[in-house]
Amino acid sequence: MRLAEPIKRFNYRLAQGIVRALVRPTVTGAPPPATDEIVYALPNRSLADLLLLDVVATAEGLPPPRQRLGELDEGRRFFFLNRPTGWRRRHTMRRTSARMRRIQGRLRQSQAPAVTLVPVSVFWGRAADKERSWLRSLVSESWGTSSRLRRLLGLLFNRKDVLLHFHRPLPWRDLAGGLDPARAERRVARLLRVRFRNQRQATLGPDLSHRRTLIERVLASPQVRAAIEAEAKGQPAQPAHRARARKAAFAIAANMSFPAMRLLDRFLTWFWSRIYDGVAVHGLEHVTDLAATHTLVFAPCHRSHIDYLLLSYVLHHQGLMLPHIASGDNLDLPVVGRLLRGCGAFFIRRSFRGDDIYRAVLDEYLYQTLRRGHSVEYFIEGTRSRTGRLLPARTGMLQTTLDAVARGLPRPLAVIPVHIAYEKVIEAASFDEELAGRSKRPESVGGIVRARRLVRQAFGSVTLAFAAPIEPDAYVATEAGSHRLANEILGRLNRSASINATHLVALVTLAMPRHAIDAAALGTQLDVYRELLERERHHHNHAIDWRPSHRLIDRTLELGLVHREQSPAGDVISLDDAGAVRMTWYANNALHTLAAPALIACFVVERRGSISAKALTRAFAGLAPLIANELHTHVDARACRRCLRHMRTMGLVEVAPDGITAPRDLERRFRTELLARILMPALERYYIASTILARSGTGRLSRAELMEQCGATSERISRLYGSNAPEFHDARLFHGFLDALIRLGLVAEDDDRLRFDDTAQGALATALAEAEEVIPAEIRFAVRRSSGVRTER
Repeated sequence: MRLAEPIKRFNYRLAQGIVRALVRPTVTGAPPPATDEIVYALPNRSLADLLLLDVVATAEGLPPPRQRLGELDEGRRFFFLNRPTGWRRRHTMRRTSARMRRIQGRLRQSQAPAVTLVPVSVFWGRAADKERSWLRSLVSESWGTSSRLRRLLGLLFNRKDVLLHFHRPLPWRDLAGGLDPARAERRVARLLRVRFRNQRQATLGPDLSHRRTLIERVLASPQVRAAIEAEAKGQPAQPAHRARARKAAFAIAANMSFPAMRLLDRFLTWFWSRIYDGVAVHGLEHVTDLAATHTLVFAPCHRSHIDYLLLSYVLHHQGLMLPHIASGDNLDLPVVGRLLRGCGAFFIRRSFRGDDIYRAVLDEYLYQTLRRGHSVEYFIEGTRSRTGRLLPARTGMLQTTLDAVARGLPRPLAVIPVHIAYEKVIEAASFDEELAGRSKRPESVGGIVRARRLVRQAFGSVTLAFAAPIEPDAYVATEAGSHRLANEILGRLNRSASINATHLVALVTLAMPRHAIDAAALGTQLDVYRELLERERHHHNHAIDWRPSHRLIDRTLELGLVHREQSPAGDVISLDDAGAVRMTWYANNALHTLAAPALIACFVVERRGSISAKALTRAFAGLAPLIANELHTHVDARACRRCLRHMRTMGLVEVAPDGITAPRDLERRFRTELLARILMPALERYYIASTILARSGTGRLSRAELMEQCGATSERISRLYGSNAPEFHDARLFHGFLDALIRLGLVAEDDDRLRFDDTAQGALATALAEAEEVIPAEIRFAVRRSSGVRTER
């Protein structure tokens, strides 16, 4: 016996050294405080798990699991929750650890110290596929019990794909709660099993059965059968109808595959290191905790094709399962489509109006996916934003999700908005072409091959910000629930926006008439904008780039987005015509963050005299709903008062007994003018539409006719006064303005005519009178000249 102990210690240290040399684990969760009262709980008896925990604990400065728990007179500070029994050692819930029972009993003594219980989960690879696997998949974690041989092979073949997760620490004494020993033991064991099971599902995903089995369940559902019978119009369903449903199901369904995940993970790791300086992540901690108890729906903004790859990559490397991603069938390309499908993509036709069978199959597929606890990702904007703004939401997938919640799901659902901000977007060239009027190039394998030259370019950094989760249950039984939920998602996306160097420089340079500004003045204005955002920090979750202003300018120069013209009088930062169009995309990413102070600046800069605080608040409140509708941001009277205080403190406005004015100091006035110019194009659009409506009169125009006149007038003004912003004459923004007027009750759309009563006409006249004090004279003149009334009746 005396000889056996040194041999055991030698063997353990040898094995520990091997694990330390071979394994490169990813550690997730928050490591507990390094105290002497820690006890680790591992789910199953496994020497490999214990060795890895020992290595990680030593590296994190925590007490090693084999260290003595002296105050409780226990030789080790760990235990395995489940003790396998039976000749095949498959029964794991019949016995609990003797060490756990001893510690539990000693904690009942009044003089016993407080002990922190730290559950620890270890995953040796993460397999998602049983149908087509290879060696690594065979030895990766799945929902079955792992054998010793499988652990050994996992140590050899999955050593770079090992995850160790520290659960939230638990105060052990409080868990017993005065119960008798047997009940206290069962309570602690049950709580730990729930923690381990939830983390296993959050990491590995649900125990999905064969893809074909899932599809058969979808096709056998009452909803799909009812759609097939309805298509048959009362006749017996024909084989052709069932074949259509089966074809749709196979065209939609993902086919998650561990080899595909490994391949894409390796490619993306290489790709990110070539094109990005870094990927920053904010707010993921609450998502990790939520994944253990909820089924998650990720709703990111859609800026680039990189979005879904980036989000999946971040989730995978944070120890969470890959989501099922709703993708357009234009991406179901040869080879590429199969790879994306293996990584969780399910493909949806761009349009299936009138195809009730396809609709039923898609709805049931999403329900079955959520019912099994698998996370889902979709873009509520429907397509990539070519202007940099959040697009109006398409609520089809949201409504399907709410229907699934109404039908009932085993776990609660949480929607997670995710804002993605790029310093430089890889599709910039194609966006420029589309904004110039060229048709969108269809996705193709050839296009992907040509994209290989991207690795020779620099695209800066990218930031993902996970917004606060939304519980959709409150939207299920309400009228227009999907629209309300969509607006809440869009609002949270914008409140979580990350503000980088490109956004800030774009906002300033585009505000200059010739898109050129002195470098020192640019740096000062960057500081002004960041100070305004910082003063409002309690009302948003923006991550702001706080590097010195000259570094922000240098950053945009490095990315090739602006030009520097050196001069003895001081360097000038400028944009050419193409660069000005391109930079509007980045400015629009951040325009909403400064909407409230910019609107105040508009009211004081162009006004010939002062404006009282009461009149300013009234004018602000009149335009706030329109700004909020267009920019998906929250602006109201309280925001007006707060921002007015900030601007007064910063010297951007002057407040006197007779009213509020722009600063008399020329330098300070220049700063306020630049701030006003970032929002002025929106006010000019409102002026164009309001003038055309007011001059036409009630019932004289249809929506289409109003849009036609607004488009023609805005294009003419853009041509005459050099506006390079493509969205200035974007029909969607004019549609949004009209929709806002209808929601406010100022305009009604009746019998294909736009009508408004005397009260509404008076409101329009008041708004136009206010605009006379704000809109530059040359714009007002051009609108009046261009807005002739052309009607059919």
